[in-house]
Amino acid sequence: MSKSHAARPAGTEKKKPRTGVFEFFGQVRAEGEKVTWPSRKETTITTVMVFVMVVVASLFFLLADFVLQKAVGLILGIGG
Repeated sequence: MSKSHAARPAGTEKKKPRTGVFEFFGQVRAEGEKVTWPSRKETTITTVMVFVMVVVASLFFLLADFVLQKAVGLILGIGG
C-alpha cells in the first residue's frame, strides 16, 4: 500500500477554508444557471400524465379490492 493511501493521524486533516455568505450565494446562482429547466408545455404534459396515472391506478386498486372482497366473501361464506 502506498503512503498516499495511508490513514492520517487524528487531528491532522486538512480543513477547507470557509466560504463567505456572498460567495456561497454566488455559487448557488451559478449552479442554478446550469440547470436545464423544462418548458411550460413540458411541465403541463407531465402534470396531465401524472393525473392520468393516478386515475388509472385508482381504478385498478378499486377493481382489485372489489374482486378480493367478493373472493374472500365466497371462501368464508359470508356476504351473500
